[in-house]
Amino acid sequence: MTLNHRLLAIDEGRQRLSLIDTSDPGAGWTRDLADFPLARDMQRLEDGRALIGYERGYFEIDIHSGAVLDACERWSDVTSARRLDDGRTLLTGYNLDGEGGINVLTLAPGGALLGSARRAGDYVRLMRPTPEGGYLLCMNDHILETDSALNALRELRAPGFEHAWRAERCADGSTLVAAGYGAFMARFDRAGRLAHIFGGAVELGAEVAPFFYASFQQQANGHLLVANWQGHGPDNGGKGRQLLEFDPAGRLLGGWSDPERISSLQGILIL
Repeated sequence: MTLNHRLLAIDEGRQRLSLIDTSDPGAGWTRDLADFPLARDMQRLEDGRALIGYERGYFEIDIHSGAVLDACERWSDVTSARRLDDGRTLLTGYNLDGEGGINVLTLAPGGALLGSARRAGDYVRLMRPTPEGGYLLCMNDHILETDSALNALRELRAPGFEHAWRAERCADGSTLVAAGYGAFMARFDRAGRLAHIFGGAVELGAEVAPFFYASFQQQANGHLLVANWQGHGPDNGGKGRQLLEFDPAGRLLGGWSDPERISSLQGILIL
């Protein structure tokens, strides 16, 4: 299957952000991320904008042109940024309040600090809010579900989680997780029990070369797009297939790479 998607793509290997059309290599734009290091998280906003979380905070871009429209930067070790429906922004990372541990900060429109939650820990990657008002935190070898004050509610674990990158609660109450260096996707049922693992190296083989499953996005038709990151540095574009598409049963439908443009795909936002 030939993939046909338009997406924003974070190339971690070359520290670039691009607008990509998988069916047209010459389309879109690419911008350097030297001023916005370690960009990891993306979210589509209204009015043709996207929110990008990076090491020092977040910035907003015009999707059509790549122009930076707004920025908020005054931290270190930010790993995730999410805009809520009411305009507040949640930032997640390590030691963001100067008191140590894992933090989720709540910012008003414009960036003023409204609140801070903290818990023990020194590692976290992407965060997603839950419908109950809590959070799903990627804590390396497990996913921690918390309440709004970061009190632990339960842990989701699967053999092979290593730097687990992202977890997301689905409409049916299940939870999808990208396993990081485990290089597979995991689905947990409503009760938090491991229900399904798919997309691993034994299943897909050397041509796809699962290495590190990072960002993913579910489509309205039930398909799942996954970024298969291939390593640090500028010369990874020829390794494996970096954008993978699975059907609702977890079967691989196809893959995409562009070695000339992307070294190591980490963040995706399907448009």
